[in-house]
Amino acid sequence: MGPYIVRRFLEGVITLWLITLAVFFILRLGGGNPVAYMLPPEATQADIDKLTKAYGFDRPLLQQYWIFNQKLLRGDLGDALAWDKRPTVQVVWDRVPATLQLTSAAMLFAVILGVAIGALSASRPDSLLDRVGRTVAILGQSMPVFWVGLLLILLFSVYLGWLPSAGGLDRLGPKGLIMPALSLGFFLVASHMRIVRSTMLEVLESDYIKMVRAKGLPKRIILWKHAFKNASIPVLTLFFVNFAALISGAVVTESIFAWPGIGRLLVDSLVQRDYPTTQTVIFFSAAFVVCINILVDVLYACLDPRIRVA
Repeated sequence: MGPYIVRRFLEGVITLWLITLAVFFILRLGGGNPVAYMLPPEATQADIDKLTKAYGFDRPLLQQYWIFNQKLLRGDLGDALAWDKRPTVQVVWDRVPATLQLTSAAMLFAVILGVAIGALSASRPDSLLDRVGRTVAILGQSMPVFWVGLLLILLFSVYLGWLPSAGGLDRLGPKGLIMPALSLGFFLVASHMRIVRSTMLEVLESDYIKMVRAKGLPKRIILWKHAFKNASIPVLTLFFVNFAALISGAVVTESIFAWPGIGRLLVDSLVQRDYPTTQTVIFFSAAFVVCINILVDVLYACLDPRIRVA
């Protein structure tokens, strides 16, 4: 088990290094000089050259990347260019609670609704409930997140006036969380529903479930206590993977609803050519996804020794 964990850890480190390499050069080759966005319009060329030299943007790209790696090994990801020159780690960390609030609410909504619909659909195949559940799954995986968000704003903010269309939980309270969480979690409802339904259908046809039915136990106990317990491993895996994807991929939802999380920070940093902040957001998002995948692989290896042998 030890060599397997070490190997997965080393693969994760290599993956993160390749991500930093790609992001560093893509930003600098296609983003232009960020100094032009930091100075006022009346700045002279001498001012631009002076600030460019101060931030090291006049050096060759390979030398800049070497300096970046040296600072990264020391835990220094640089200072933000557009956020009061604060350390980028602090800028990102200030946005993490808002993103965690949003993604946690979206995952809670997706898991509760997706598991319930999937399990009930599997218990009554080809019934009206099953057909409605499959329709919800198709709609959820077919509708883009930005379109769902815009429809929710149009209905609940413009027409009905029930919910605010933008803001954060700290300013608007629970009402400000409802629409962003629904928009972000609607796609995950479909994915959880499909995996639960397919797994439960397989489990409900197994021999031990037939034996439990022969004992005359109530249907709800058979469904939730015996069948769902053995069908929950894929659901657990999907939960971790989707949660990691939400943390790193809530860019569209946070931009639509003006949610003050790391997704919106990434968009604002890209617009203002804030290279250090952009690199820090992507680095931490990628590190979170890599760590979650390593954790899931290790849990699978603990549950199934065949993975370690392979």
